[in-house]
Amino acid sequence: MARGGTKDKIKQVALVLFAKDGYEATSMEQIAKGVGIKKSSLYAFIKSKELLFWELYEELESKYLNYMQELFANSETMVADARLFFLFKRYLLFYHASGAQEEVAARDFWIRVMFFPPTSFKEKIMVRSLGYEQELGKKYIEIMIEGMTQGTIKKDNPEDLLISFYSLRQGLYSLMTVFMEGMKKEEKEERIDKVWHNFWQGIKA
Repeated sequence: MARGGTKDKIKQVALVLFAKDGYEATSMEQIAKGVGIKKSSLYAFIKSKELLFWELYEELESKYLNYMQELFANSETMVADARLFFLFKRYLLFYHASGAQEEVAARDFWIRVMFFPPTSFKEKIMVRSLGYEQELGKKYIEIMIEGMTQGTIKKDNPEDLLISFYSLRQGLYSLMTVFMEGMKKEEKEERIDKVWHNFWQGIKA
């Protein structure tokens, strides 16, 4: 197996194991066994389990942030209410579009890291995630204020509306992950549309 192929295989196996069992419970021996090489051979490709974890984390973090920036850019010309729905739906379909094994492993890894971060990395991960989520939150608030100005969103504290928006989005994301895993993409989209319709009745002007 070529060097690049082996490194990719190591990352694929580690991603699944970190997602399933967590960072602390995953050993280098398990990763080596999953790849089909000796533990000592791992160190020709990765210096430590910690560096392997951070390489995976940073790749997925970059993918997520690029995706969100793309969503905001692609929706700039939309009116506020349509834009909020677009961002809401596209976020929920991230990692839920095809159900491919690689997508599922990446999603499960990300969920575990966000809700149950490795103890030794918890503070670092929380600081990083809080930083970029605050920046994204500012963009959402700008859209909500624009909607209030346009008369499509009721006048309220935009930060309170943002909390409601996040609560609905993350709650539905969890439901989709746990209870809607076997649904087709079209069925998931229909559920998202219905949930948004009910939410919109509460915040529209």
